[in-house]
Amino acid sequence: MALEKSIYEQLRKRAEARVTKTLGLLKGISMEKAKTLLHELEVHQIELEMQNEELREAQQRLEIIRDQYTDLFDFAPIGYLILNNKGIIVNINLTACDLLGIERALIKGESLSAYMSSGDSNILFIKLQEAFKTGKLDGFELEMKHKNKRSFTALLQGAITSNRNLKEDLCRISFQDVTTIKEAEIVLQQHDALQKEKEKIQQYLDLAPVVFLLLDAHNKVEMINQKGCNLIDCTSQEIIGRSWFQDFICDLNNNLSNTNILNNLEEEKVIPTNFESKLRSKTGEMLIMSWTNVALLDKNGLFLGTLVAGENITERKKAELRKERYTQDLEAIVEQRTQKLTEALHKEKMVNEMKTAFVSMASHEFRTPLTSVLSSTILIEKYNDLKEYPKQKRHIERIKGAVGQLTSILEDFLSMDRLERGIVTITKEAFDLKIFTEDILKELEFSLKKNQRLNYQHIGDSMMVSDKKILRNIFLNLITNAIKYSEVDVLINIKVKNNRVQINFKDRGIGIPEEDQNNLFGKFFRAKNVANIQGTGLGLSIVKHYVDVLHGAIAFESKLNHGSTFYLTLPQKMK
Repeated sequence: MALEKSIYEQLRKRAEARVTKTLGLLKGISMEKAKTLLHELEVHQIELEMQNEELREAQQRLEIIRDQYTDLFDFAPIGYLILNNKGIIVNINLTACDLLGIERALIKGESLSAYMSSGDSNILFIKLQEAFKTGKLDGFELEMKHKNKRSFTALLQGAITSNRNLKEDLCRISFQDVTTIKEAEIVLQQHDALQKEKEKIQQYLDLAPVVFLLLDAHNKVEMINQKGCNLIDCTSQEIIGRSWFQDFICDLNNNLSNTNILNNLEEEKVIPTNFESKLRSKTGEMLIMSWTNVALLDKNGLFLGTLVAGENITERKKAELRKERYTQDLEAIVEQRTQKLTEALHKEKMVNEMKTAFVSMASHEFRTPLTSVLSSTILIEKYNDLKEYPKQKRHIERIKGAVGQLTSILEDFLSMDRLERGIVTITKEAFDLKIFTEDILKELEFSLKKNQRLNYQHIGDSMMVSDKKILRNIFLNLITNAIKYSEVDVLINIKVKNNRVQINFKDRGIGIPEEDQNNLFGKFFRAKNVANIQGTGLGLSIVKHYVDVLHGAIAFESKLNHGSTFYLTLPQKMK
């Protein structure tokens, strides 16, 4: 309104100036001419007022049209953009703003490439350059980014127009989210592909030499191949829609399947993967069939149906029956001979395994002490030549230690041999278990590692009747193992109650892998985490045999990297 008032004021000033000039010219004009001139002026005034009214009406119509255009532009079902040749957004409608999730005031003047990936930005730049040359922007797709980082596929197309006010060419672009359309196209393509695949599968299934059928979740036939139709002697139309188990399947005793298979289906809801049954044809003939079933589940694990494959094994079953009768006659004879052969082979296998284990262990365990003896002997000879006699003593001790180690290994073999041949002599005697244990612990103190201790606790009576030598061997094996495989204290707890001696040996060492625990008492067996630690693999096997000899029991608990506890139970007074 202010602009319109200003224009009227300017026109009035110009008109008053012309009237003043005209009055000067009218001096000396006669009255008649003056009247004629006044009439003309009145006519012109009316014409001007009419033209002015027409202009106002035209301006109102123009404003209505402009508002309509703005509404059409802003609320169009697709986005509209106006870009310059640098890809800067000159104008944008509200639909496009909504697609990008940004207000118009914040997006005008920004580059459109800011709302897409760098790769798509290059495509946009190339397309714009081509459009400003050809005058047309052909349709193409880009991955755009919403403010909340959600991406969508957009279809862009447009044309180049001139802007007289800005004196430059602009690209007017339609901007549409085609993500849903793309997804619909993919679904349609997948449907068409599935339909073609279904037709192709049906053709292949019809050529298959076995029965193929598809059951729904209620075990009604949805599809069956030609082989199935031939065996049942019905057309596919006569079979599809009927209950497979109630109308066509019997068990091997000619009972209706619902007395067996269907009862199972009510509980499991899924057909067994494999089973055999009889197939009832239209003529009443019974064929023995072997079925393989695959449950069909949706992505949420919901049961949709079953794919069934069946083979006619009637002739095979007859042949198997004949073969079974013939085989039964041979089995009795073969079983007797096989039993003897198996026993002989097992003994031979055990001997071979023991030989292999012995050679492997001996080559590993004997090498270290023998090498120590050899190197110490060479050094003693050298020191003797140099008359450095004091230095010989340490190497003599090394030789003694190595010989003791070899003696211990050989003693393990001899013990195992005596145990396996059952020639162990038991010497029962009464002794103080507490003093017996303390003597062993004192003897083993020299083998403790730095900051390692043996903690001993005894509860109850200390008198015991058993074989001290065998019990000593058991104690030494279990305690030295605890010291060897642990860096911290070893706990020995003894409790005597109700004529039973309960002994626990606990360490917090490397533990025993769970997969090795079942074989722990096997001969020559060593857990995989002690392969680099010296040992024969006989100690625990000997302990187990000795515990059995003393009419006791041994068990253990172990957790990798947390340690092990061995539980030993013996009679307080051996009979």
